[in-house]
Amino acid sequence: MNILVTINKNYLYKMFTMINSLSCNNKGLHDVFVVSNDVTIDDLSKYKNDNITFHLISYFDEKLEQAPTSKRYPSVIYYRLLAAKYLPSDVDKILYLDPDIIVLKDLSSFYNQSMKDIYYIGASNVKKTLRKFNEVKNSAPKDSPYINTGVILINVKELRNKDQSQEIYDYILKKRMVLTLPDQDILQGLYGDKVKLVDHYLYNLSDRAINAYNRTHIKSKIDESWVEKNCYIIHFLGRNKPWKENYVGILKQYYLNYEIKEK
Repeated sequence: MNILVTINKNYLYKMFTMINSLSCNNKGLHDVFVVSNDVTIDDLSKYKNDNITFHLISYFDEKLEQAPTSKRYPSVIYYRLLAAKYLPSDVDKILYLDPDIIVLKDLSSFYNQSMKDIYYIGASNVKKTLRKFNEVKNSAPKDSPYINTGVILINVKELRNKDQSQEIYDYILKKRMVLTLPDQDILQGLYGDKVKLVDHYLYNLSDRAINAYNRTHIKSKIDESWVEKNCYIIHFLGRNKPWKENYVGILKQYYLNYEIKEK
């Protein structure tokens, strides 16, 4: 598989942990494209795995200086949307994964599904009312999904046929005052009719989703045994991270099983 990660150096070992979980549960060789402006080749060499080939890409676009950023949402969040602009020409498809993710199962069926004219495949973790609110706020095509961009399969080949970067820059300038989760707002606003959904309980499971589900499904709660049987990807959304002492939830052990600690 081709894997895309956009990080700064603070998340280097979190990325190593994510890649370790991917490699342990997915046979074969994988190319990992790391987009960063402060990670070095020497940094990447700290993780040794014969099944993983890292490709470091240093990318900067001055137009993104006009985009909304914050401590939680630095400019690198936009780079996943511009993958077709900087990836090698022989990369037709790539799976973007946030570094705060753990892969529990073989992703080959997910990765190899047909995309045709679909641009992105991902999961949504918002209810219908919030989806509709975002659709209106983001001036998105009717019935556009609002997907979490922590896990997105990207049709790079199809996106190369568009002047995507200019579309994104223009959209940011037009909507910058209402962008709340900027990259997700942009994806819905511009490409909501080119998105395919997958089950977020299977491919983007979070403690937040588990808690919401268990409040209304008393007799069939999601527990550790359900996760082990059914879940492909765990995503530690928001500030509730398994490497923090104040973490609350049932998913921490899955992170610890694959953790690569900084030496």
